[in-house]
Amino acid sequence: MKRVTGVYIALLSIGIFLLGNYAASAAVFISKVYDGDTITLSTGERVRLLQIDTPEISPRECYGDQARAALVKLLKTPGELSLKTDAKLDNKDRYGRLLRYVFIGQTNINLRLVEIGAAVPYFYKGAKGHYSSQILEAAHAAKSKSLGLWKSCLSIKKATSSDAYKPNRDNDWLGYDS
Repeated sequence: MKRVTGVYIALLSIGIFLLGNYAASAAVFISKVYDGDTITLSTGERVRLLQIDTPEISPRECYGDQARAALVKLLKTPGELSLKTDAKLDNKDRYGRLLRYVFIGQTNINLRLVEIGAAVPYFYKGAKGHYSSQILEAAHAAKSKSLGLWKSCLSIKKATSSDAYKPNRDNDWLGYDS
């Protein structure tokens, strides 16, 4: 799949929730989908999708391009875009990106990516947010059905540590086995 330099998604929306209950005064849209778990808003702010992790596209990891394509497709779903914080988690990551759940209408895009096998749960420093139980259940279901990366990547012999996803000793999915 060719890497698209920018994805512009026109959304009919009254506003976008950037900081919990704060609604933006002008329509904000997604100007770029960097990879399967990072987007850029028309305001220039970068957003990292909370509680999930997807394979990287650079350096190229198994299912990275497909995860990005899945996010692009999900973001084209008709509906109002909203970004929601989680009071249990940090507001920004160490790179200054906003940490948010992305919704289109009532659909939690973060959760949906895990449901289709395009992402795995990621609990930074073990912190579990509002949707962690649903995300864990979705991951177990996707794995048991061999969906997405669970089909494409786990059958490959471990060439690099980033090819494997597995639970840690507490059975909490943490993403890459590093």
